[in-house]
Amino acid sequence: MPPAVGAAPRAVTISRADGLARALAATILDGTTPIGSELPDEAALALAEGMPRPAVRAALRQLETLGLVQRSRGGSARVIATEVAAHYLIEGQVGNAPGAYAGRTRLAAERPRRITLDPDLARRLDAAEGSAWLHFAGLRLTSDAGYGPLSCIDVWLASRSDDLDLPPDLTPATLEALLGTSIVAIEEDISAGMLTSAQARHLRARGGAPCLYVLRRFRKRGGGTVAALRDIHPAERIGITLRLQI
Repeated sequence: MPPAVGAAPRAVTISRADGLARALAATILDGTTPIGSELPDEAALALAEGMPRPAVRAALRQLETLGLVQRSRGGSARVIATEVAAHYLIEGQVGNAPGAYAGRTRLAAERPRRITLDPDLARRLDAAEGSAWLHFAGLRLTSDAGYGPLSCIDVWLASRSDDLDLPPDLTPATLEALLGTSIVAIEEDISAGMLTSAQARHLRARGGAPCLYVLRRFRKRGGGTVAALRDIHPAERIGITLRLQI
């Protein structure tokens, strides 16, 4: 179960679109703008905020990505949810990286600890029982603008070095640079469970609520697992799409 993330996110410069999206999202998340409400259209928001319409459009697109609004062709948007939803896309098309979140996300975790894989974890990671790995625990955040955590995360790395920093996200390219090995395959398992009280506290969700586990295993040549990432999502905050190119 992930502990609280100790380090505060680094300060960032928020664009005008991000700032507007954050302000509008705040009124939706706190119930000031309830489900069914229509937000002002792009032209009205641009006039009220003194912003160009492309920036307003980008802000509304962020809210749509977060699952808070549904946009129409006329430039307006209707509130459809008061909780952020992650949308997870599994690509089956050759050449596309599988397992992508809609919108920008990043991983935030405490310093890792060295662990020895017990039989259960070794089976889940498909790695050698008793082998030594680095374990990071923390949260997946939506973006630097911040809309709250999307999931609790666990990251396991087969590294001999204890002095590693977790990159903002795990991709084959970042892992190859971090671990000095080639990633040739990615496996993904999705299963259901229930949130523990600690996980629910970090995610501001209800303890015992249904959740989905998304576990990715990164393989090197020869089939050995060199890294794994698990996201633990409240079930009502994630949609999963499988797209296969024929």
